[in-house]
Amino acid sequence: MNALLQQLQDKQLIWLANQTEAPYEHCQSTGFPALDQLLGGGWPQHNVVELQSHGACAELQLISKALNHSGSELLQVWINPPAHLCAEYLLQQKRPLHQLIQLNTHRAADALWAAELCLKSGCCIDVLLWQNSLQLTQLKRLQLAAAQGQSQLYLFRPLQTGQQLLPWTLSLQLMPASTGLQIRILKRKGGWQQQDLLLPWAELYPQFIKPELQQRHSSYPPLSRVS
Repeated sequence: MNALLQQLQDKQLIWLANQTEAPYEHCQSTGFPALDQLLGGGWPQHNVVELQSHGACAELQLISKALNHSGSELLQVWINPPAHLCAEYLLQQKRPLHQLIQLNTHRAADALWAAELCLKSGCCIDVLLWQNSLQLTQLKRLQLAAAQGQSQLYLFRPLQTGQQLLPWTLSLQLMPASTGLQIRILKRKGGWQQQDLLLPWAELYPQFIKPELQQRHSSYPPLSRVS
């Protein structure tokens, strides 16, 4: 092997096709066994997770179990959400309202600045950021801040087309289907997934599904990737 390539591989800067497991140092279960298996264990911790969607397609419900940190005194910060937070819903999710902060900025640069400060402060366990565009240097700063503060950033963006894929630890594309949420891995550190996953609505929203229907829609096989 070329000496330069060997040096890059030793520093884990090159991904090899035979590396099928995600080498996350810390991992948190998503609360959905099929999704945990697809991701190689769950959400990578102390990092940045990108969720691409058209919006309002259960992306918050997908991470809701990971956001429920019972007993934690750390803050959870929502930056530029598309709507005001619903206190009644958050109380139903057993989230103390005094530990939730909603920040709204007029400029994207201010949102990134606030997210970076929250992540590396050590006072926040989760940061949720809605941001349309992101540059490589900005992503690197957010990843470093998350590692420094032992915090987690979920970054929500519209579906991206014709854009160079950034070096995400994990990037997912979410698309609603008639029977559930279709999840496609766009990028996963240390792995290359060949399948999508259809997560049934009955698993995402069990409170809205009649008991007799839950068994009928309890599991769906993974979808084959269409190239």
